[in-house]
Amino acid sequence: MKSYLCLIISFSLCHVVLYAQTECTGNFGDNIFDAGGFGRGEINVLQDDPGYAPGYTYTRSPPPMDGFYTITNNTGEWNLFPGWMSIINSSSDEKGYMMVVNASVDPGIFYEQRIEGLCENTTYRFSADIINLISPSWDELIKPRVSFLINDDVQYDTGNIPQNGNWNIYGFNFATGPGETSLKLSLRNNAPGGVGNDLAIDNIFFRPCGPEALILPRTPANICEDGDPIPLLATINGDEFENPVIQWQQSFDEGATWQDMSGERDISILHSDLRTGDYYYRYYLANSESSLANEKCRIISNIKIVRVNPKEFVVQDSFCAGTTYQFGTT
Repeated sequence: MKSYLCLIISFSLCHVVLYAQTECTGNFGDNIFDAGGFGRGEINVLQDDPGYAPGYTYTRSPPPMDGFYTITNNTGEWNLFPGWMSIINSSSDEKGYMMVVNASVDPGIFYEQRIEGLCENTTYRFSADIINLISPSWDELIKPRVSFLINDDVQYDTGNIPQNGNWNIYGFNFATGPGETSLKLSLRNNAPGGVGNDLAIDNIFFRPCGPEALILPRTPANICEDGDPIPLLATINGDEFENPVIQWQQSFDEGATWQDMSGERDISILHSDLRTGDYYYRYYLANSESSLANEKCRIISNIKIVRVNPKEFVVQDSFCAGTTYQFGTT
């Protein structure tokens, strides 16, 4: 239980000019970390070493000792250290994995990720869900304290992560400067050891962010199957993008996957399909044509549903001989 955790974001660039704590009050893009949620699985502990932590040792026999980590979907299946809580990951998926770290007394990298192909002059947000593994019912122990760093410089500090039994979201915003297109993210133990400082991490997000990208109103648009086509308008609130460009998309599986709508690049589109059903729309927004083509540089609007309702509804039911059936007031 002698452990302490500190998150480090280390940007490896030829010429670094990064501006921390840039405001991001609008929409976000897709998470650039493909494995930010650590995946999911039926087995309790991932058996293949994911190689996330060059300064730590992976263990397949939890709980991890000092300087070890593991990927698991439920600590309740372990023979836990005294004071450690039985937890699952921070999502609603009981089979989802999380990273459990027993941080070393000495500083050491326990997560590292390099990202290429970013866009210059673009705002990004890095965040992670973190939980203090020590039960609230135990006496106050040393609390983890997580620092976010860029090129070894602290940009954000969580303060003491509370011993409250809850997942907490921590993160910060920054903007890349001219010519900056790659970076390295690292998480590192950065504090003295002791009794406590044990935690789990999940949902590591690194996403581009920009202005509000909306399709209003947010509620579904209801039309009848013999009605008129309905226009959908992109509403952009904010001046983060000087030259905004749009690509409309449509989903045919209730938002699970999306397809670009050929030629639909204007501020508005027209829904003209009047067959009964629900139709899902959204759009990508970016600051240039090149950024729009790069998933690491564009943001996503809210999802808009157009609901085409039938003119007639047929209700079928059955009843037995000698009984009655009420239809309306009859």
